[in-house]
Amino acid sequence: MQLNADLALFDALDEGVVAVDRGSTIVFVNAAAERMFDYAAADLVGRPLDRLIPEASRGRHRRHVEGFHAAGANARLMRDRSAIRGRRRDGSEFDMEASIARSTVGGETVLVAVIRDVTERKAAEAQVLRSEQHLRALLETCTDAILVADTETGVIMEVNARAAEMFGCATAELIGLHQSELHPLEDRERFRRTFREHIETGRILVPDATIQRRDGIVVPVEIAARPAWIGGRATLVGFFRDITHRKKHERLLIEAREAATAANRSKTTFLANISHELRTPLNAIIGMSEMIAGGFFGPVGHPKYTEYANDIRNSGSHLLDLINDILDLSRVELGKTELSDEDLDLDAEIEQCWRTVRQLIDESGLGCDRRTETGARRLRADRRAVRQMLLNLLSNAIKHTPAGGRIEIAAEPTADGGIALSVVDTGVGIAPEDIVRVTRP
Repeated sequence: MQLNADLALFDALDEGVVAVDRGSTIVFVNAAAERMFDYAAADLVGRPLDRLIPEASRGRHRRHVEGFHAAGANARLMRDRSAIRGRRRDGSEFDMEASIARSTVGGETVLVAVIRDVTERKAAEAQVLRSEQHLRALLETCTDAILVADTETGVIMEVNARAAEMFGCATAELIGLHQSELHPLEDRERFRRTFREHIETGRILVPDATIQRRDGIVVPVEIAARPAWIGGRATLVGFFRDITHRKKHERLLIEAREAATAANRSKTTFLANISHELRTPLNAIIGMSEMIAGGFFGPVGHPKYTEYANDIRNSGSHLLDLINDILDLSRVELGKTELSDEDLDLDAEIEQCWRTVRQLIDESGLGCDRRTETGARRLRADRRAVRQMLLNLLSNAIKHTPAGGRIEIAAEPTADGGIALSVVDTGVGIAPEDIVRVTRP
């Protein structure tokens, strides 16, 4: 208590403050650190500092802390902040800087780290660095064809080696041509008219132009040009980029989209056709099982046959509901499921689900208890969804419970007026840290 009281003044700081003891156990975090790491103080105090450090950085960080202890220094100056990585509660990482000071608080020696999130600054620095590298690369080795034309006459004054390569000629053959002569004959008049407009607007971007090589081949290009003064002379500097591959890629994308549309139509047609093929035998199974269970043509001879016929009918009805959902294209493609609102007898639903998997339970050598408590029998819900949840949970329980184990299906009222429907087994279970991962869709 005294330790936290002595450090409480740090709550007024905008920077995060984390204090640890000699064993690197967190003893204090301020409000800014709570926001920075997305933890409440109660979730951090008493926990190892590693909780706030990415796993890949923990070893290096421990060595830094140990070196700080061994050096006997009282503080690391702000200008000597070390660049480290932080880890938020959701596992995301960020860049931060920390200034560390050794202090004695309440008779206990602690290390106090003042932390700043420098993610935005690092991103800005990285952007500046990328821009500088990009500019340097353009100046040193430009892969685009560069042509410089006189703004008054439109005559090409200078070109680079890439331009000669693009037009399939020597650089000297391009010098002295009018800029319109770079294009196919049918486009030249248009480029003569727009040349002046390009200069007046100050910049031109033609994303879909064409040029004509010396051998007559027409090549699609993207042109970016801008007026510039070179040696006291007004010029227009143009960058020509061959977009043959991009055009090919666009054609391939169009073809792929058309193929996907055709495949989607085929899928719709297939589902529409198979709908009848699936429903017809299922309806026959359900109908015949109802006739057997009802003794339509007389007694069935043994009560078990009636029980089995009812199981067949119920399972068939459930399967038909599932097929109807699958074949409802609008819901499948929108990712939505409409739930019906029915009055359910949970005891009966639990019994039916148990009957469906009873053979699997017996074959696995398991016991199964069913319990429906008073006040938890009646429920308004979607019958198919409730059954599907129970069957999924039962299937997992059977799969992961060794022979001799037990499974319990229970429905019981909760303190807030709800109903808890659960499937509990004696299998190995799931590690707590894996719960979030395995329940993610």
